[in-house]
Amino acid sequence: MRVRRDTYYASRIPLLVNGKARLAIALVASVIVAGLVFVAIYASTLRQASADDPGIIQVIYVQTPAVPALSSNPAAVPAPVLEAAAGALSAISHPRREWIALADRSAAPVRIQPIATPAPTATPELRSPPRAEAAPAPDGVTTCPHPIGQLITETLDSNITVVPITVHIYLPPCYDPEQHAYPTLYLIHGTAFEQGGWIYDGVPRVADVQMSLGVLPPFIIVMPGADMRAGQASKYSWTNTGPGSYEDFIVNELIPYVDQNYSTWADREGRAIGGISRGGYWSIEIAFAHPDLFSAVGGHSPSVFTKLVGVPPNFSMLSMARSIDELHSLRIWLDSGDSDWAKIDMRKLMNDLDDAGVAYYAEIGEGGHDDSYWTLRVPDYLAFYSATWPRVPRAKPPTVQASAP
Repeated sequence: MRVRRDTYYASRIPLLVNGKARLAIALVASVIVAGLVFVAIYASTLRQASADDPGIIQVIYVQTPAVPALSSNPAAVPAPVLEAAAGALSAISHPRREWIALADRSAAPVRIQPIATPAPTATPELRSPPRAEAAPAPDGVTTCPHPIGQLITETLDSNITVVPITVHIYLPPCYDPEQHAYPTLYLIHGTAFEQGGWIYDGVPRVADVQMSLGVLPPFIIVMPGADMRAGQASKYSWTNTGPGSYEDFIVNELIPYVDQNYSTWADREGRAIGGISRGGYWSIEIAFAHPDLFSAVGGHSPSVFTKLVGVPPNFSMLSMARSIDELHSLRIWLDSGDSDWAKIDMRKLMNDLDDAGVAYYAEIGEGGHDDSYWTLRVPDYLAFYSATWPRVPRAKPPTVQASAP
């Protein structure tokens, strides 16, 4: 009996093992099938959402922290300023969203077709005027005792854009609208933001430190938002120039509003404009078309050629100028990272400026088409734009009183 019992159980061991294996395989298969069903339902939901709202552009995001630093050239900044500014900038901890890929471009107008990216062409050595650097305030100049400026958020109901535009306005430390008129810098962000891009890149913090210590002169910084949520009706994304464009909004609505409501030095010598990526296109286009409004312009990783749509293959930003002669009155800055796709666009514009005999400053830094590169360069950008502005607040001209009839 014992032998039979042992034999019986021994004969069942392979069956028990095989039964457990079959159970495990069945469980794994069930999990896989359930996952495939979930993915199918989720994909169907996304397709239905896009079909219901053709204005939606699906974007894949990745979260990356901003990596602030004082300057790509710390040696150019005095040691006390370097330490103070680095301490202030280290507090920047806002995460950023960078555009990685567009899953659907169905919102684009049918008439607009992208242009193939041309191969890079050989370019001569950079030919440009000497670089302007910020410097400490001269002896005898009293710096502002308050270390922090004001950051104001306004919403403009535009007659040009179909949605209101958010505008951030930075007022310098010790802003005094009764006694002083201030130069104004307009900064346009790239397509990764609808508003607030330059704030995440650290502009207010750098301005606070360097203006309060006298490294930078006091000036107003206007950072307009965009209207990408309007889809194919977006003036920022789907216009290039002229009436009804984002240029029209900046020139004919935003600038008059700022000059009317803030104490600005309302003259071309008191204005500058710059932008990142698509914002670099707009800043250059606007300045080239309106050199009577701006004395300096900057394009930081400017998207001015390869990724533009609806333009001829031989397109040049110089075609936006009223005349080449007027470009000689502009101070022009161009820069990009050494691994930045916009380096091709920058080189193309440099060649065009060289051919036209127009002076500019150009620089290839270390980095790509991302905020870690632009954040590093913010002190350099602000130094360039403000290089010709007075180191002390400009006295406000007296108001002319209308004589009684």
